[in-house]
Amino acid sequence: MISSMTSYYSVSKETSYGSLVLEIKTLNSRFFDLQIKLSDELRIHEPLIRKKIAKILSRGKIECKIFLKEREGLVEIKNDDLKNLKKLIKFVEKISTLIKDPKQINPVEIIRLHREKNNKQNHKGLDKALFLLFDDALKKIITDRQREGKKIKQLITSRSLRIEKEVAKIRKMIPRFIDIHQSKIVKKFKDALIDVDQDKIKQELVTFIQKSDVDEELDRLNSHSQELKRLLSLSEPVGKKIDFLMQEFNREANTLGSKAIAVEISQSAVELKVLIEQIREQIQNIE
Repeated sequence: MISSMTSYYSVSKETSYGSLVLEIKTLNSRFFDLQIKLSDELRIHEPLIRKKIAKILSRGKIECKIFLKEREGLVEIKNDDLKNLKKLIKFVEKISTLIKDPKQINPVEIIRLHREKNNKQNHKGLDKALFLLFDDALKKIITDRQREGKKIKQLITSRSLRIEKEVAKIRKMIPRFIDIHQSKIVKKFKDALIDVDQDKIKQELVTFIQKSDVDEELDRLNSHSQELKRLLSLSEPVGKKIDFLMQEFNREANTLGSKAIAVEISQSAVELKVLIEQIREQIQNIE
């Protein structure tokens, strides 16, 4: 299924340790660019988070932020900690004497310093809550990207059908313009008072047809259109493949324009290039 590269999802969930805040943002990029920001107590889970994201997203700039906002009342002090806390308070007071007009010491900050210094905060079970929240967020990101991808696919398909119609239109025009050119050759001979020699007419007409032959370009445009449909039907990421295919589309349209034998065909070539460019704009957002 075609997926867009742009999506955004944020959520917060209360746990016994505080509020888990998660934000995932995905943007357009030619490559896979993953940036992860985690609060200190969650950094141990970064390898698994990175692995989970890389498993389901193959292209785009991905920004993932997860933080734990701990509750103020979450800190518990045991009797065994009081001795160490007193030492820490004395140390902080000693530092404050070196500072001009120090701010009043906040007891809560002292407790936090103590907890961080001794690394005694236990987040048992937090990983379970984290990955339940994270896995659900990834599912929502995928759903959102696929929903947007469906819209992009419809837009591309409609342009592809218009390309096919334009190609068919050119095929119908060519025989008429060859007949018109043949009449011009005959008129040219007559105006120059030259006997109308069928061999000479055929020779000039053959040269004209050879120089203006666009059957190969039209065939390739139809072939590229069929390949585009095939790629759009695949379940794997196809953005880069379609991007390359559009270069081939554009090459054939340019050649078609350079061989145009009438203004109407030139106009059709321009229309083809407009449609191709519209598709290229859309696929910049396809994974």
